[in-house]
Amino acid sequence: MVSNTIQCGFESHSGHSKHSCHSVHGSSGGSLVPMTPLDEGRAAVRNRSARTGFLLTWLVVAAASVTGCADLRSLAAPPGARPGVDVPSHSAVGSSMRLGTPELAPGGQGGYTFLRSRADGSPVAFDPCRPVHVVVRPDQEPAGGRKLLLAALTEVSAATGLQFLDDGTTDEAPGSDREPYQPERYGDRWAPVLITWSTTAESPDLAGGVLGRAGPYAFGSDEDHLRFVTGSAVFNGPALDTQLRQGEDDKAKAVLLHELGHLVGLGHVADPYQVMFDTNAYPLPSYRAGDLRGLETLGLGRCFEDY
Repeated sequence: MVSNTIQCGFESHSGHSKHSCHSVHGSSGGSLVPMTPLDEGRAAVRNRSARTGFLLTWLVVAAASVTGCADLRSLAAPPGARPGVDVPSHSAVGSSMRLGTPELAPGGQGGYTFLRSRADGSPVAFDPCRPVHVVVRPDQEPAGGRKLLLAALTEVSAATGLQFLDDGTTDEAPGSDREPYQPERYGDRWAPVLITWSTTAESPDLAGGVLGRAGPYAFGSDEDHLRFVTGSAVFNGPALDTQLRQGEDDKAKAVLLHELGHLVGLGHVADPYQVMFDTNAYPLPSYRAGDLRGLETLGLGRCFEDY
């Protein structure tokens, strides 16, 4: 079996933002408050019983915004991974059809890259026939942060057709060594995507102006069957709180859109007029044509019978 986590970060320095990505190799409670569901018209997030879980990405902030991303972790699961110990004991029931349809992207070509692709060129992505479970840790959440997060998730859902399922809030802390399977915390399933707001004291990778980091976790019996099964995003709560209090909502939203783009599989591009440009010199509060073409392609990914 093959598994890995990709982590990307967003840094802010001297009015520009820069992202970087890296790969790391390895083996594969509290008071919970329901998360407000997304707009019913999008039906992208639905409430479920609160559980905890998380994956991580980082952002950096200074006087302005910059992006910097890095492949969080590339894990190689040992041969013969044990069901119920290393991976879920059984596959969750999935649909035989995609749960949603991506909005039609603008015409044209290119303007996007993927974090990981198969030998045939198709991108590794979340299974569009299964919901993407999400939990949020509210600690250090800036005023207006939840509303901004839901707006960003709504855009990702519309562009990909992926359905994000709200599993409530969690007390799980962010960390780069997070396990994708945590039966004692989430039950016998892949841990849900974890979104957290953090500080430089708790998350040293946020030091130096990092606004956030995010990345998906890939799993499969071999390279051809890789798909993302979970992921994480961690945002610099105090830094984004400052932006929002200063009325810089567009800058804060650009950070969330960029990192959530990484979460579902988008890589960096050389076009400065796309959200996924590695240096966010022009904070963009919505996805552009190239971003949308890439997100549409990710949403048209393969469905899998197994977990």
